[in-house]
Amino acid sequence: MSFALIPLMVLAAGWKDAPIEERHPEAIELFQCDFEEDTDLNYDLWPDQWTRRSGPGYPRYVDVEITDQDAVSKDRSLNIRLDGGAATAYSPPIAVRDIFSYVLEGQIKTEGLEFDKAYISLTFFNDKQQPVETYYSEKFKETGGWVKVRIGPIAPKNTNLDLAVIGLHVGPQGEVDEDLTGNVHFDDLWFARLPKMTLETADGGSVYHDDEKIKVKCNVSGILERDPTVIFELVDVGRQSLARQESKLEGKVVARKTEKISELFGKKAYQDENWDVGYAGDIEWEPPIDQNGYYEIRATMMGSSGLMHRRVMTVAVVSHDTVPEKGEFGWSLPDGEQPLDFQRMFDLLVTAGVNWVKFPVWYNDDDFERANNIARFAERLNKHNINVVAVIDKPPADIRNLFGEQETMLVANVFAEPLLWRPYVEPILTRLSLTVHYWQLGADDDVSFVGYTNLQDKLRQIRQELRTSGQDIELGIPWRWMAETPEGRDAPYGFLAYSILPPSGSLDDLLPMTKDELGIYLDKSQGKTTRFATIYPLPRSKYTTEERARDLVEKMVAAKIHRADAAFISKPFDSEYGLMNENGSPSELLLPWRTTARLISGTEYLGAIQLPNKSHNHVFARGNRTVMLVWNSRETNETLYLGDDVKIIDLWGREVSPQQEGNKQVIPVGPIPQFLIGLNDSVAKMRLAFKFSPSELESDFGRTQHIDATVLNTFPTAISGVARLVAPDVWNVNPGILRFKLTRGGELKSPYKVLLRADADSGLQPVRIDFQVSADKEFEFSVYRDILVGSGMMQVESTASFDKETGELVIEATIHNLEEQLISFDCLLYATGRRQMRQRVMNFGLGRTSIVYRIPDAEDLKGSTILLRLREIGGTRVFNHRVEVDD
Repeated sequence: MSFALIPLMVLAAGWKDAPIEERHPEAIELFQCDFEEDTDLNYDLWPDQWTRRSGPGYPRYVDVEITDQDAVSKDRSLNIRLDGGAATAYSPPIAVRDIFSYVLEGQIKTEGLEFDKAYISLTFFNDKQQPVETYYSEKFKETGGWVKVRIGPIAPKNTNLDLAVIGLHVGPQGEVDEDLTGNVHFDDLWFARLPKMTLETADGGSVYHDDEKIKVKCNVSGILERDPTVIFELVDVGRQSLARQESKLEGKVVARKTEKISELFGKKAYQDENWDVGYAGDIEWEPPIDQNGYYEIRATMMGSSGLMHRRVMTVAVVSHDTVPEKGEFGWSLPDGEQPLDFQRMFDLLVTAGVNWVKFPVWYNDDDFERANNIARFAERLNKHNINVVAVIDKPPADIRNLFGEQETMLVANVFAEPLLWRPYVEPILTRLSLTVHYWQLGADDDVSFVGYTNLQDKLRQIRQELRTSGQDIELGIPWRWMAETPEGRDAPYGFLAYSILPPSGSLDDLLPMTKDELGIYLDKSQGKTTRFATIYPLPRSKYTTEERARDLVEKMVAAKIHRADAAFISKPFDSEYGLMNENGSPSELLLPWRTTARLISGTEYLGAIQLPNKSHNHVFARGNRTVMLVWNSRETNETLYLGDDVKIIDLWGREVSPQQEGNKQVIPVGPIPQFLIGLNDSVAKMRLAFKFSPSELESDFGRTQHIDATVLNTFPTAISGVARLVAPDVWNVNPGILRFKLTRGGELKSPYKVLLRADADSGLQPVRIDFQVSADKEFEFSVYRDILVGSGMMQVESTASFDKETGELVIEATIHNLEEQLISFDCLLYATGRRQMRQRVMNFGLGRTSIVYRIPDAEDLKGSTILLRLREIGGTRVFNHRVEVDD
């Protein structure tokens, strides 16, 4: 007899508390199958009591049988030989009970698969023989030999569990071809029970405000030891342990279940003699969380024999912030409110600082409860400044057969004939169009309109039909970044939702777009239409938390700077690419997303301020509130005046005040970006506006040159003050001090005379302008700029070290010619108390070359500075470079 298991709920596997190479020592085996002779008593090469799935897509001509050609440790395995189509084998039902958790292990080997993937599943059934939860292993296209997979330990959420069934699967994933050849082997299946341990907050929440108390509850059942120890631990995003509590669990005997032999589809269940024996209990803890951030709360159960079980849950703590009325960042919810309910999803979206939400709105015609829920949900979001994009995707199940194809159901085909779709979409439009302005045809990964014949005419027809029920709507479609934006006057669409999903639609083949690629595509499409961009973080399994957080923030900032109208996280509830886990708890990226969204949403991008130690930054302003995002490839401090009440906020929302040096702030900067808030708006804008013209000087030493400085009053009042130009000591600058009075918005352009001494360095040279400004109060701050000395065609890097054997000072200079023009020059080295040393470089083109000087008896040169001068042969150009000799 064949049957199909239809999973009603797909959940993420629990915390893996044993290496994959080992089996859980505390587990009690419930079922084991290695496909040896004792599993095939009738010698038909099919495991006894097992069932094979049949029906559409599962042809019987695909061979599935026990073979002795390959095995893990013994003689036999189950072999599936592909010939087009999929294949699935199901184990006999196994008796289970909801007081336990479970672990399933198995071995998989694949050969020659190109499209299909092999994997194992575990489905739980309730006492009415209905499937209620299904879990999947990792899916493999090519294993390169036998690989061990594990599902669990998992703690089923449903009560009244009665049976479990193991599934062995091979088949295509998504809209791809099927393999006509290939081999898959399964072996060494092992299913066992463990104590069941759940960890959750008392109110079921996972994102809290900083003034709310958090209480967690650990429930334990199915243990054979009455009073184990439960250890709670609080851990921050950096894996630092912050608090710990150890308590005894007072267990109670769980009533035995009525003895019976369950059946499923006529198959008797495997049942061991002690399958329902165990104790149960619970214990609570209030973790001492005193600041914003992302936290793991861990519960470890220890018995007399050692570790019994572990569970980990995550929570996020955030400040009470006002979401900007207008912003660019949102979530796309392809599964609607799942995995939460409408109320919890609403609370999360508001707390997370979301400004846009994509939500599927096509429901069954007679599902009045869902219609009311969606309408109320949209209205509530709208009142909280959250724009809803109604997504009309695949038709609901009760009418899907009207549209032909069942598997792919592409939106371009669904909307091909208005007579089919209009009667079902019209009531939704009538209900929601007063609240919802944006309507998207198809999910983000459905780009079936790309390449559609007569696309403009088709969209005009659809728009006309839609506007008969909802007048003020903007119609949009998903689009590929790589495809050309449709041209034409009076475009029949209001927006394009750009996507990067591969043609297969599978996240397994996804290569997330970089921030630079996102910027390039946004610039290319700018001005052509309203653009909704999708953002995918880096996958959790391949990158560190810090790398993923930095990448996410960079992409959000790129979307802001390059003027995306909205930027959506396409799968927010996805442990690999999302901000939340599949069970609705926060992942490490929720707070970096929230922190960035709340600080730069609805802002104006002002540019970057040059900082004394060259840290990268972006400056944004909303009203008179100015925010800086700052980072550096190395650890350094930036010391300068930014404002009177500056705060540092890291990506996880933790806020600290910087140290002060006089009126300056000392900002520690590193590879992980962080935000600075409380910047003085006028000072920041004055720094950005200051400029030199020209911003370079010729390498003509001994001749007076002219350069203009432009000062703009960005304060809200008239100002007066002085500006002192601090240049290298080998520059003569006149005037050294500039005095000014400027009306509100006024501008001053002042000339400087600059004379470079013969030993002045070439290349980019830092200068500082110290301002003292009188406005509504006194301000002192500095502006930092670089002035290029010379053409910029040459760069020099140098090292100085002592040869331990000879005692010589070895100076190596690497010269970069940045232009294709050939140049010849003398390289002159001037060391104190030594004769000039010279080397000649002839006809040097684009690229780099190195020269080496060796100075004998150079102990006295320690701590000194040596001048290296490159003088063009037959020309006037001179390049000076200083070599620092360490003590």
